Amino acid sequence: MGLHTSPDEQFRNLADACEKKLLSAVSPRYCYKVFPKQSLHTLLIGNDIQNHLKNCDTVILFCATLSQGADTCIRLAQAGDVLAGMMTDAMASALTEQFCDIAEHEILSQFDGKFPTWRFSPGYGDMPLSVQEMFLKVIDAERRTGVCVSESGLLIPRKSVTAVIGLSESPLPRAKKGCAICNLSKTCPYRAKGAHCS
Repeated sequence: MGLHTSPDEQFRNLADACEKKLLSAVSPRYCYKVFPKQSLHTLLIGNDIQNHLKNCDTVILFCATLSQGADTCIRLAQAGDVLAGMMTDAMASALTEQFCDIAEHEILSQFDGKFPTWRFSPGYGDMPLSVQEMFLKVIDAERRTGVCVSESGLLIPRKSVTAVIGLSESPLPRAKKGCAICNLSKTCPYRAKGAHCS
């Protein structure tokens, strides 16, 4: 949330209340499908995703969501208190990443001996958000998780993630991640403060 001082007791109490409401509201779920890389040439658009998967022959398409309950919880918090709304939104973003990490670990446990890339999502680098609709259709995500896409390419529910994970038969070199390929890196408020978003 960008705090520069230690939170006081009132702040901590509000945070605890927001956390309890959020955790009781969400229903996290995920789905995925595995494909040969060459079968996804119309989906894996952009030089950055191609470079990301350069040494991979297999690709996992993955979708995770906190469910509509997270969006509802954030909206109710915002209606009652601006700070509570900010807290709940920030917590939901962090929880989404934590859930993605758990789901990724569960998925990759089925691929012993393979070497995975990190998660690469539409909107990273030059991979356009316009692929989201096709991405969700390919893995049947709307039926399996309830995630759909808006006309502008944003996922609904908002606290949802789609990502590509490549699998290789041999160890992969270290690759650029996060800020290094983010389209917002030059104007990012987190980087201006010497921090990062995840």
